[in-house]
Amino acid sequence: MGKNVGSGLLCAALAVLPLQVRAQSADSVADIRCVAVGIRAAVMPDSHQKSTGTLLVLYYLGRLDGREPTLDIEKLLTEQIRHMTDADYANEGARCQKDLTTKGAQITHLGEALQNRFTR
Repeated sequence: MGKNVGSGLLCAALAVLPLQVRAQSADSVADIRCVAVGIRAAVMPDSHQKSTGTLLVLYYLGRLDGREPTLDIEKLLTEQIRHMTDADYANEGARCQKDLTTKGAQITHLGEALQNRFTR
C-alpha cells in the first residue's frame, strides 16, 4: 500500500510540474510583450512616450531577468513581435502601463514613508 501511495504522489507531482512551467512561460510571454510595447514607444517622437517606453523596457526586462536569468530574451521578443498586431500593442500597452503605474505608486509610497522616517 505504501508503494502505491508513493507512486501516486510521484505521478501527481509530475502531472503538476508542466503546469508550473507553462505558468512561468505565460508570465514571461506577458512580460516580453510589455518589452515590445516599450520598444515601440521608445522610438516615438513624443518625449513622454519615449520616457514611458524606456521605463517599460527597463522594468519588464528586470522582471524577466529576475524570474528567468537564462531566458533567451532576443528570441522570445522576436517571436512575439512577429505575431503582434496593432490591436495587440494597444491592449498590451494598456495592461503594461497599468502594472507599471501601480508599481510606480508603490515605489512613491515607499519613498515617502522612508523620507518621513529619516527626516524626523
